[in-house]
Amino acid sequence: MDNINLDVLPNDGERMLTELANGNMVITRSKNDFLYIIEHGGQFHMFRHTPGAPGGGQKKFPKDEQYTATIRKLADIADSVYLVEYDKEMNLFGVMVTAEEGILDLFPGEDRENDGMVDFGLC
Repeated sequence: MDNINLDVLPNDGERMLTELANGNMVITRSKNDFLYIIEHGGQFHMFRHTPGAPGGGQKKFPKDEQYTATIRKLADIADSVYLVEYDKEMNLFGVMVTAEEGILDLFPGEDRENDGMVDFGLC
């Protein structure tokens, strides 16, 4: 796979945990802040970025009861949740940038008039 697959997920904490356990990336978006989450090596790895900002942040937490509950709760507080399927050989930061750009193209944000229903016509 030389590309990524991006999908909208329901705001469902159990579904997020299932996708993470399957080796996928989950992205939560609150307003214009993105939180990228992966599960690797028995830990949750989280990367935060605001589009247009020069940097971001990252943290990792053990996959234990406390942090599993935290991940589950993120679904309740996020405006939207996305699923990213990608080849694990790909550069992780490249995957995050591509996913963010795709999300912003489809769902630009609250300050844009063209947010709302996206019509995918067949050619």
